[in-house]
Amino acid sequence: MAKFNVMKKLSLLLFVLTLFVSCGSGFDAEAEKNKIFDIHDEVMPKMGELMSLKRKVIEKASEVNAENASELQNIAQELDEASEGMMSWMRDWSKNSQQYMEMKNGTEAQKEYLAAEMERVIDVKEAINTSMAKAKEALK
Repeated sequence: MAKFNVMKKLSLLLFVLTLFVSCGSGFDAEAEKNKIFDIHDEVMPKMGELMSLKRKVIEKASEVNAENASELQNIAQELDEASEGMMSWMRDWSKNSQQYMEMKNGTEAQKEYLAAEMERVIDVKEAINTSMAKAKEALK
């Protein structure tokens, strides 16, 4: 009888541990992907304004002295790099995300990929917002 109780307790412990390991990570890839796209969706609508600012900055650069023109050209370059950052991020996501979202490389690789993509999209957001703020200031 004592042997049965020990086996019963071990079985229960094994069940609880299995449940904990399978559910205990708390990692939700879909939720992480949604957080990434929340940031994308926040800045993507700004792309038209970004390109408009770039045109205005380039136009103003052609109307001012060389020193100011150089500063404006640098701002136009930053706007261009911010735009390209978004386009590059979207191309890379489209090309690479499926294998990670389907966990073809395992959970750890999925976590690392999504963390890296979060960093990239935050960098894109900062580049867009910073370059647009500089352009608006320069156009005053």
